Amino acid sequence: MPNSLLSTPARRWATGATVATVVVGAAVAGPLIAGADSDLPDRTAAELLIGLAGLEVQPFAGTVVQSADVGLPDVTGGDATSLPTAMLSLLNGSSTARIWYTDGDTYRVALQSDQAESDLLRDGQDTWFWSSESASASHLVLPEDTEDDAGKGPFGGENPFGGGEGMPEDLPTDIPTAAASLALAMIEPSTQVDVDGTATVAGRSAYELVLRPKDEQSLIGSIRLAVDGETSMPLRVQIVAKDATEPSFEVGFTSISFDEPDASTYEFTPPPGTTVEEIQPGDLEDAKAHPGADVAMGDADVDVIGSGWSSVVLARDVNLDELTAGLEGGAAAMADAFIAELEDVSGPYGTGRALSSDLFTVLLLDDGRLLAGAVPLEVLEEAAQDPAAAL
Repeated sequence: MPNSLLSTPARRWATGATVATVVVGAAVAGPLIAGADSDLPDRTAAELLIGLAGLEVQPFAGTVVQSADVGLPDVTGGDATSLPTAMLSLLNGSSTARIWYTDGDTYRVALQSDQAESDLLRDGQDTWFWSSESASASHLVLPEDTEDDAGKGPFGGENPFGGGEGMPEDLPTDIPTAAASLALAMIEPSTQVDVDGTATVAGRSAYELVLRPKDEQSLIGSIRLAVDGETSMPLRVQIVAKDATEPSFEVGFTSISFDEPDASTYEFTPPPGTTVEEIQPGDLEDAKAHPGADVAMGDADVDVIGSGWSSVVLARDVNLDELTAGLEGGAAAMADAFIAELEDVSGPYGTGRALSSDLFTVLLLDDGRLLAGAVPLEVLEEAAQDPAAAL
């Protein structure tokens, strides 16, 4: 079953910044001059960052639109709501999701296209994943002692910037809060942090928090966070490449309500003709034994070379064939097309293939090392020769 919870690589929601990291970033924050057309009170960047770090997500419902054009070849196709296609749309393309959230044990995410929909629902211990395209559904009753207790859920922790296991790990992370946590994790003295007035996002007044790397090697020019003026909820994240004026990546709410969703939102009955797969809790652990079931970074030996915006993530013992072994049909074809676009490279570090985009670069060496970062290829090639990158 291609859309089963067990048939796609597991993905963890982004690990966010700690309060200590936010406070360090706040030390370089400048004053705010609120927009003349806004009734929001003046706030410094430091105050906004501290508000983000202490955010307690309240019930809400909204529509999120994500769009990206990072300069990669377009190899997407087929079902726009399938997980492999949705994953690639995070890099090149767009997607729309409806989100309902009550608490860490009660939420629903619907990934939508013009002709199809895929839903992930959790209501207490009852969890469903449904695809209209394949007329299939996966059903799992979580054990009572599951660590996904209230306060976690799709935001990965008691606030969106902490770790956690609240949501099943297969769904693409289109929520602005998760993207915001990635940006905040980069805050340190190498970052210039300012507030650039205010904006209206999803009909709500928001502050525009701007992060700019001081590191000239970074491919990222700036990250803009639109922070709700009343709740501190991140409403939109935009990433702009260096020397660019338009975002290469954007995810944000187009509508949002902070009224608690009705309980009926989380009720689900498979439509007639749906093939239902009943998953036992133990099956989730068994799936990890599949050669293609784990993310490259999941079990590999991972190090970080350098620091700040030009840091390079290094993973050893990465096997591309194993990573794609579990893909089928259109997903396998997309993977093959994507791999065919990689550039052959060689140097004192060895031989391999590289993928370059406007925002990040990946270097996969034939000796099993994978290096990635928001830096040009030459920075990865230098890192591959660093003694810390030795096998």
